[in-house]
Amino acid sequence: MSTKTDLAKEIINKISSEYSKKRSFFFGKTEISEIFIETAEESAFFDKPKGKYVTVEADFPRLPFGNFENEVLAISAELKKLLPEGGNVLAVGIGNGFLTADSLGPLSAENLLCGEFFGRKLFALVPGVFGRTGIEPEILIKAAVEKLSPAAVIVIDSLAAESAKNVCRSVQLCDFGLAPGSGFGKGKTALSKETLGVPVVAIGSPTVTRLSDSDFVSPNDIDILVRRTAKLISAAVDLAVFPEAGMDFIKGIII
Repeated sequence: MSTKTDLAKEIINKISSEYSKKRSFFFGKTEISEIFIETAEESAFFDKPKGKYVTVEADFPRLPFGNFENEVLAISAELKKLLPEGGNVLAVGIGNGFLTADSLGPLSAENLLCGEFFGRKLFALVPGVFGRTGIEPEILIKAAVEKLSPAAVIVIDSLAAESAKNVCRSVQLCDFGLAPGSGFGKGKTALSKETLGVPVVAIGSPTVTRLSDSDFVSPNDIDILVRRTAKLISAAVDLAVFPEAGMDFIKGIII
């Protein structure tokens, strides 16, 4: 069933609000929802790959003096559940850094605490887009995985929502990785354990409202919202990979 959103929560609520494989809870004041799509039939019905979809509702991008620390902790805690224990991590910022609504991935990757700390390494890669490099991003990503042998890959990308209230507010995590056609751009190749050979976790937030397959709308202040959302995601990734660093240190280098 075709939808105008990349958010599993919007799809489920619209198509089957009584779906049993979902739950909501709070991390402090931060609302979190979990959705499990476990069978081929469910995947086909909702037009989403099988996997666990977690949505964290973040107020920080719109209210920068609000709940930053709690929201970072919430996203980080959910991300840690999807990552293997230990091992190095490759974070990939998907998208076009020169296009505001598609720049969430590159901005997030650029803010990461990269290097080796506490016996673990965090690598960051911004492969760009074919139109600027002439190289398909998945080629560079696969080459990096082969060379660096990470225990897991985190892909960060801009998404599309059906409701404007979810733009730069709902942060979605998925243990499938990145599905073809996801996000603001078109023609993206699947980035998953099947294609990369290691677990792949996708993190994204809507930066546009999708009106049709080719028409998108963003808020007037999307540049500010995307930068704040990128800071939120970067801090959460840093804390998930390097919990020993602590919130105060990570917050100090991000904000």
